[in-house]
Amino acid sequence: MDENRMSQNDTCIYDGEDTKFKIDYESNTYNIYQFLNNHPGGVNYVKPYESKDVAQPMRRYDHSKAAYYLLKEYQQGGRKKDEDDLERLVDWNKPMLSQVGKLGTKYSEWVISPVDRRLRLFDSDLLEYLTITPWYVVPMIWIPIIIYLAVIGTKKYIHITKDASPFIPVVLSISEGIVLWTLIEYSLHRWVFHMEPSGKSKSMIYFHFAIHGLHHKVPFDSRRLVFPPFPAAIITFTIYKLTSLFFCDSTHLLVIAGGLLGYVVYDMIHFYLHHGAPDENSYFYHLKRYHNQHHFAHHNSGFGISSVFWDKIFGTALHLRKLAKSIKW
Repeated sequence: MDENRMSQNDTCIYDGEDTKFKIDYESNTYNIYQFLNNHPGGVNYVKPYESKDVAQPMRRYDHSKAAYYLLKEYQQGGRKKDEDDLERLVDWNKPMLSQVGKLGTKYSEWVISPVDRRLRLFDSDLLEYLTITPWYVVPMIWIPIIIYLAVIGTKKYIHITKDASPFIPVVLSISEGIVLWTLIEYSLHRWVFHMEPSGKSKSMIYFHFAIHGLHHKVPFDSRRLVFPPFPAAIITFTIYKLTSLFFCDSTHLLVIAGGLLGYVVYDMIHFYLHHGAPDENSYFYHLKRYHNQHHFAHHNSGFGISSVFWDKIFGTALHLRKLAKSIKW
């Protein structure tokens, strides 16, 4: 095999007769079958170009740099290793976390250049297991905790306030927690997850990649879309301690229950935006288009996942252009 091409084990190209959807671009052929349902523009925009040259359509529809980079994943015969390919800087057959620190100033460009493959983070099987989370694990773990906090929080509220009609205050406190979560969601995504390491600090690169960078690098890896319970528990405990300084003892647990409910909804929405097919003009249709723009074109805008409210407040909202026809995923 040509040593300048990545092997089929390194990429995720399907070669079966029933799993082919080929296009041509600059004298090369690409099988984008596995990408069809993930294409931000939908299947219906892509299908007319099967077995055709897409150079002009890609320019006409103003594809991002990330789109051209991702296309390399599907090159027939394997991804070609050239001087412009940032993947030559790492070894995809080895755990990635230990490698990203050496990227230095190249890290920021590499991490927003998406690939379509699965990623191993740790050499340790135990640590790797703790970072891989099927979507259903999140509600399975957190919903019982939310119910427990809501029940205990209600009892605590009644005990402290002696309120004989606690329904409205309890609902308001839980709702307050849900609203608070939307601000936490935006703040974490914008100022923590999207901080840009200088390239001089390996520890900052490791941290950034572990908490969010890997998701931008492998956006289609369904095992790494929702937040693993262990780090989520650490963040929850930190938020619990911080909010105890601002909320009264009688409602604090109820606010936390609401915040956790907001988090679970956020994580489920995030997974759906990547793998769901929302109907035209629905709330999630807009959010999916919005989130795709954040991933593949405007990394420093569009930080809202479950809502675009705080993007509008802080001036980071994305404008989605009007399309000639609706998108079908």
